[in-house]
Amino acid sequence: MKVVVSSLNEEDAFSIQKELSSFLPGLGYSPCRAEPSLNDAIEFLASGTCDEVQKDFLIHTLNNDFDHDENDTEFWAYGFNTRMFNPLVYYLSMDFS
Repeated sequence: MKVVVSSLNEEDAFSIQKELSSFLPGLGYSPCRAEPSLNDAIEFLASGTCDEVQKDFLIHTLNNDFDHDENDTEFWAYGFNTRMFNPLVYYLSMDFS
């Protein structure tokens, strides 16, 4: 999972990580870093495992309108034109392969 946060405050990112962990316990997180193509944004990666029930829950909870590839393994969404689980999330992608 890749998460881009529309803030430079790492505490905002940690808050989002905590919220993600409440949806799927056991996620591991990379250190936060400045998002290279956006001003005033940071990003982090999250990884973990989930079953089909958890996958469906994440897809329906984290965003209201994910785009996805033909095989339905990769999902992505932008917060400026969809509703994210947290208003500070600018971009979210998940790969279930």
